[in-house]
Amino acid sequence: MTTATTLSKNLHFVETRIRAACERSGRDPREIRLVWVSKNNPQESILEALRLGAHFFGENRVQEVLEKFPLPGSGLPPGNSSVMVSTEAYELHFIGRLQKNKVRKVLPLASAFHSIDSLELLETVDRIAGDLGVKREVFLQVNTSREPAKGGFEPDNLASVFESLPPVPNLRIVGLMTMGPMEPMQDLEPSLDEARQCFRELNQLLKVHRKPSGPLKDLAWLSMGMTGDFEVAIEEGAHFIRIGTGLFGARLPK
Repeated sequence: MTTATTLSKNLHFVETRIRAACERSGRDPREIRLVWVSKNNPQESILEALRLGAHFFGENRVQEVLEKFPLPGSGLPPGNSSVMVSTEAYELHFIGRLQKNKVRKVLPLASAFHSIDSLELLETVDRIAGDLGVKREVFLQVNTSREPAKGGFEPDNLASVFESLPPVPNLRIVGLMTMGPMEPMQDLEPSLDEARQCFRELNQLLKVHRKPSGPLKDLAWLSMGMTGDFEVAIEEGAHFIRIGTGLFGARLPK
């Protein structure tokens, strides 16, 4: 089976599940942004996804961003991290943990960052965006599963975090991001129940903290849900769902 055929079949299956989850929760499927998580997949697969209508791509490693983006045909020279991203054909979203010393490398190529997990990182991204003369969108990561190994702001401290927000004139804080609990797949039903609670809490936090003016006036989107739990995330209000293996298949080893 060719890559094109595999991707097409996987996309059809994912879109069918998206529509079913939206029907169950009374939502419009057009509210859902599908982020193709291309981790460990070659540029050729990304280009095939683009031909199938993909618009949002997600990467979580800076080195892979530099190796695979910008995409051919975007009008941008390959391997040049000093150019700005073209959002006409696609948008690249950085979804992994971001080290402050890597921000300058990835910032020109990504239009949005889903994993801002500290005020220090927020300030760093804003400062470098100012240096480069660009504007970027960011999601604040919230650790709603309260797992020590995960990054993110603590849900119970989010109000004080928002009160302490520094000025970030080069960024728009557009939403909140979370991940469901990282548990063994054989424990599927409890994991989905716990994931639902994580997603529901993030939705509640968004409703509580969004404001009509000030630094949180653009806080409107929820980034949550991956291959194993995106239907539950949609039912609980997700706008951006991050799907990797569900679209590209099992990840290739690096």
